[in-house]
Amino acid sequence: MSESNQLPPEAELLQSLFGFMVTRCVSAAAELNVPDALVDGPLYYTDLATKVGADQRALHRVMRTLTSVGIFAEPTAGTFALNDISELLRSDTPTSMRDLAVLLTSESHWMPWGRLTDTLRSGKSGPQHAFGNDLFSWFQKHENKDEWDLFNAAMTSFSSATSHAVSEGYDFSGFRKIVDIGGGHGLFLKTLLGQAPQAEGVVFDLPGVVEGAEPADRVSFVGGDFFEGVSAGGDCYTLKHIVHDWSDDHCKTLLGNIANVMDPEGRVVIVETVMPESAEPHPAKFMDVNMLAMTEGGCERTEGEYRALCEASGLTLKAIHPTKSPVSVVEAAKA
Repeated sequence: MSESNQLPPEAELLQSLFGFMVTRCVSAAAELNVPDALVDGPLYYTDLATKVGADQRALHRVMRTLTSVGIFAEPTAGTFALNDISELLRSDTPTSMRDLAVLLTSESHWMPWGRLTDTLRSGKSGPQHAFGNDLFSWFQKHENKDEWDLFNAAMTSFSSATSHAVSEGYDFSGFRKIVDIGGGHGLFLKTLLGQAPQAEGVVFDLPGVVEGAEPADRVSFVGGDFFEGVSAGGDCYTLKHIVHDWSDDHCKTLLGNIANVMDPEGRVVIVETVMPESAEPHPAKFMDVNMLAMTEGGCERTEGEYRALCEASGLTLKAIHPTKSPVSVVEAAKA
């Protein structure tokens, strides 16, 4: 931004302070399935409110705000339509980010983030302050099943935004057995297998996760605890947005378990946002604070930190491959 277009400091600060309002409005619109209601074309706000079951005036005020920041279009006064951004909030598209938008202001995330000051004072995660437990233990309580289901759907939603970028940014075609650790319902692995026609795939995740997965060609689902062990014999082990959830000690256990059973000539492929050493804006910095707020010691790591983590786990860092998305492929081999 040129100096002539630079906002005054007060406006810059207000823009940042109001950011949570935008997030909450996007989440609410996604939860009401407003983007789905606009698939067939623009609607006047009264008709839109009827279609999604909302109060007319309240919905108009939220849609007016979201249009002002570019999330929706307003072709004529009071009439709202989809644009390239809100298309991503539809529930029926392969690249949908709808469930992720809903998750970010659901109880599982909204409440812990509200305790960030306590996290800064104590070093304990937001869930410890909000729920008295770590997030994944809280998810496993019966009364939180809907939140757990939303989380898994959101992780699949998040995968859709990065899976193709990873498959295009790293060559998976030569592998024969790809094991996706913490792979959820298998969207990421299925995308990779499209680039590896000779390979079979294994999704290794918690039993309660893989039980809800739909069968797929060349994919098997195995339940287990990756801190105790993982499926053996793979020549490619992928971990997408798994390593950043855990402390260095936990990651050493997980990566060590993989190193113990992987093909000697195989590869470990870690998919994360890699933290830059410099001060420029980068998505990794936001992801890192999310890990601070939500996990027990999770973080985003620099190249040097990945190198040290690999060396402590029986692996050797081979390369870091950027993709056409915020994530990179951290490639490691058996030491």
